[in-house]
Amino acid sequence: MATKFLQTILKWRNRSSKKRNKNSGFTILELLVATLIATFVIVALLDLVVDLLQTDRREYARNETQREIQMALDFMVNDIREAAYIYDNNGLSGGGPDRLPGIINHVDIPVGYTPILAFWKPETISDADMRDLRDCRQFGSPSANNPNRTECDLLLIRRRAFSLVIYMQKVNDTTDARGGWKGVSRIARLHIPKYTLNGVRSLTRTNGYTDPQENTVKFATWPFDGSGRNLQAGSRAQGTTQVLVDFVDYPTESRTSPLYSDNLRAPDNPQCPDNVNYSQIPPSNSTFNRPSFMVCVSTNNTTGTGSDRSNANQDVLIFLRGNPTGKAGVKVAPLLAVRTQAVARGVVDKQQGAQ
Repeated sequence: MATKFLQTILKWRNRSSKKRNKNSGFTILELLVATLIATFVIVALLDLVVDLLQTDRREYARNETQREIQMALDFMVNDIREAAYIYDNNGLSGGGPDRLPGIINHVDIPVGYTPILAFWKPETISDADMRDLRDCRQFGSPSANNPNRTECDLLLIRRRAFSLVIYMQKVNDTTDARGGWKGVSRIARLHIPKYTLNGVRSLTRTNGYTDPQENTVKFATWPFDGSGRNLQAGSRAQGTTQVLVDFVDYPTESRTSPLYSDNLRAPDNPQCPDNVNYSQIPPSNSTFNRPSFMVCVSTNNTTGTGSDRSNANQDVLIFLRGNPTGKAGVKVAPLLAVRTQAVARGVVDKQQGAQ
């Protein structure tokens, strides 16, 4: 009886062991299905991660570009507030009622740049340079035949000299990209001071510089004197150029450049308040249609009539539109143009009662 019971248990164990061996592990089909499902899940997760990273890079590029554009505007506003005279489109490019050539014909503009905003501003001479002038005796005695002594004496009183400032835009090319300028276009500032670097002590002027308040020269007619004679003596004014901001949008509606091109349309088209009291630069009939950098310079700068008539300070509207394309290796749609207004606070040629 006991023997039969043991035999029955052994048979049952053998039977269970065979079943377990028969059902253990996965078939090839099951492994393939499991691998395929896992692949789909991993690909979906990777795509999500990549999309999140790209979104983060685009937002970073947009935020950084917007911040840089605002900083550039703030810099220009602070510059304009010190201006004594701001050129409208006629004064910049030429033409107008007086038919005088624009100032860009008398300035050495860097290749590829288009001037947009130009003005004169007084700049204070440093204390170190003023100490080098001492009492001006090194230039001889005061006399009508000693202009250097006269200039030095006036400089000791005024302690400042006028500089010409021009803001320009350039579409970046492959050479610019190799130099580190990765945006669609950039804005630079051309600075033309009266004296060369370390030239105050010897009264050495910048090449081609003509003082806008000497020898009957005026801001509006610079560099011509009252008789219409060009005082530059055939040499254009030269200065130093420094880039203010990169990643500025395309200046034309066609939206092509040596670095990037797209079929996007500029999100806005800046407009001046009117064509009577403001001069638009660049003008609407230029190749810079739907511009990314545009200014509106006030032209009607008088208040009152008759004996109450007086000169008013010029004001400038500035429009600037950034484009993050190229920053952080992404291609992004252009931003909305940022607009600001600046009023020149210069007191040159202002009458009592002027704003």
